[in-house]
Amino acid sequence: MRRAVALPICVAGAAALVAVRASAASAQEGLEIAPGEPLLQGKPLFEEKGCAGCHGVWQGERRERDGPDLGTGGAWNDLMQFAGALWNHPQRTLEWLVGHRSGWSPITGSEMKKIAAYLFYVKFVGPPGDRDRGKELFEARQCARCHQMGGRGGRVGPRLDDLGPYLSSFFLAQALWNHGPEMAARMAEMGVERPRLDGSDVADLVAFLRGDAGPAAPFELAYAQAGSPAAGKMLLEQKGCVRCHGVGGGGAKVGPNLDARNPARRVGDMAAALWNHGPAMWAKMRELGVPFPSLTDREVSDILNYLFFVQHTAAAGDPKRGSQLFREKSCAGCHEAGGTGATRGPELRGSAALRSPADWAAAMWNHLGVDLATKTAPKPRFGGDEMNDLLAYLRGRAE
Repeated sequence: MRRAVALPICVAGAAALVAVRASAASAQEGLEIAPGEPLLQGKPLFEEKGCAGCHGVWQGERRERDGPDLGTGGAWNDLMQFAGALWNHPQRTLEWLVGHRSGWSPITGSEMKKIAAYLFYVKFVGPPGDRDRGKELFEARQCARCHQMGGRGGRVGPRLDDLGPYLSSFFLAQALWNHGPEMAARMAEMGVERPRLDGSDVADLVAFLRGDAGPAAPFELAYAQAGSPAAGKMLLEQKGCVRCHGVGGGGAKVGPNLDARNPARRVGDMAAALWNHGPAMWAKMRELGVPFPSLTDREVSDILNYLFFVQHTAAAGDPKRGSQLFREKSCAGCHEAGGTGATRGPELRGSAALRSPADWAAAMWNHLGVDLATKTAPKPRFGGDEMNDLLAYLRGRAE
């Protein structure tokens, strides 16, 4: 039987708080990941508000009425797409939720921010690794040619048993980067083919290498070990990464753009990318005269936190498209927005829902509760960045 081991959160830590960031210069809003108490409060809120009644987080097989597992699924890249996903809940699911709990449970903007913090956090860390598969990978990729594990293996590299309590995907990312050139040279001398890491390989290897070190650090401690996206952005410049990669609107185009949206990019994926592309990156750095930068555990955490944050920055909304959506999606049938639309629903000009994406997402969820109580007919769905366009239009009308 395969044994799953929780992915450890140690040494470098991980993302903790999802907060709304507004940039007047770019008119973009996204998610900033930083340490804080809201992460700790997001998990119990997720359960208290009934989300856990339908959605699991890293639970594998689902019950009959479950929605998608939000630790591995969820077709949203930023808070505005998350708001659209809340709005798109099937009517039968909402009715089931009301019938199995003590009435409808509204969510405030502050609470929504905390729930989003938790959900984006688990997406960043990724699901637990599979210890048995990690053992298979360790043998198949010839790691034992250089490293000892359980008293067996080579003595070229460090003994890995002693690292068990400290191992995480962050730790492995740092090790694979800092020691990559030396490892590549030694593998070439020994005739060991350089393996490629894909999918869950890093998480599975970590699960195996932790051995009997026990479960991951308690969730309550994770926020205290988080990295800083702001520091990570500066490090990408200081370490010369922007000499090859575009990110945050700047940088070169020698290598791939690092802020392209990639919802599958997790800590393990980033660690694997550092390993897989190492030789090509080192060669290009030598060609450009960029010194090889060694990274501390904190620097790795800061950089990976920033790369996760920047891919979840919402694109600027299109108010013209939003105006069209306001009519096409029947919003104008109930709501007035600066002199446009009906008055059966609340006036949207100056609405608290316009303050931030978290407030907007909460308003979308609470709207569903009102519709259930009044037995309003099913509503149109929102996809892609349509919610962001609608918000841009409504904010313009409110000025």
